[in-house]
Amino acid sequence: MHVFKNPYILSILIAGLLFAALFITVQRDGGANSPLSTTSINPTPVSSEQTNTQGLIDAPDFTLTNMEGEAFSISDHKGKVIVLNIWATWCPPCREEIPDFIEIQNEMRDDGVLFVGVSVDETGWDVVRPFAEEFQINYPLVVDDGTVYAKYGPLPGLPTSFIINKQGQVAHVAPGMVTKAQLQPILQELVAR
Repeated sequence: MHVFKNPYILSILIAGLLFAALFITVQRDGGANSPLSTTSINPTPVSSEQTNTQGLIDAPDFTLTNMEGEAFSISDHKGKVIVLNIWATWCPPCREEIPDFIEIQNEMRDDGVLFVGVSVDETGWDVVRPFAEEFQINYPLVVDDGTVYAKYGPLPGLPTSFIINKQGQVAHVAPGMVTKAQLQPILQELVAR
């Protein structure tokens, strides 16, 4: 019982428990840097009608205003393979993956692939618009007002990408930064279906 009275030993025990909990969580989830997984999301709420026989969940729809001031909805793009990327201008891995997204969008646009960036920046278009212009982003951007987070969250972190198949179902979830080498084969497979 004297162990718990010593603050040094007690802090080591607490740190060890926290490390063990983190290690178990990372092992269970595959880690933030693992390749794209086929884990399905659990948007709130999910009804049994939203889940098909393959266990895929219908991508929750939303309508937000894009950079041109027009309404943008996921449901308007059914029949395309969509990469719904939740990001922020201040997020280093988000900034690092965007050039790959621009490149893939250029290469696969005619194949029916559409990237959609959902910014969670609190200052909204004041920071997103100049960022988009600087990076020359060639796909639709919207700023989340809490709608997307409510339907797709809680998120494991930023960035997080949801890959939606032609039928409008979430086929893959990519927590953390994703590269062209990881993403393009999955998109090619979904385009071919």
